[in-house]
Amino acid sequence: MKKYKLTVGLNDKNTECQEVTTSTAKSILANILLNDFEIYAFTITECEGCYKMQSTGNIVFEKSIRIEIASDTDIDYKAIINSIKSALNQESVMVEITNNANIEFI
Repeated sequence: MKKYKLTVGLNDKNTECQEVTTSTAKSILANILLNDFEIYAFTITECEGCYKMQSTGNIVFEKSIRIEIASDTDIDYKAIINSIKSALNQESVMVEITNNANIEFI
């Protein structure tokens, strides 16, 4: 089984400020996963992040959302990330992939 961990900062890439509320962002992310990619089991956690903007070099602290997905098949995580970046106007999304994760649903 693979585990995909996506961390999405909520600051807009142009304004470097949060333009969408955290609860709205969670709804947008859930909609993308559930409806666009048919990912039916995942965890969403609020967290804080620090990021150096590639475009300006500014360091920003931001509310972030972490999504964890466990899957026994490969998922198109790059397409998911592109959808997230477009929907929330993000410069980037951090992804961590763990192969051969020991995950069980009991």
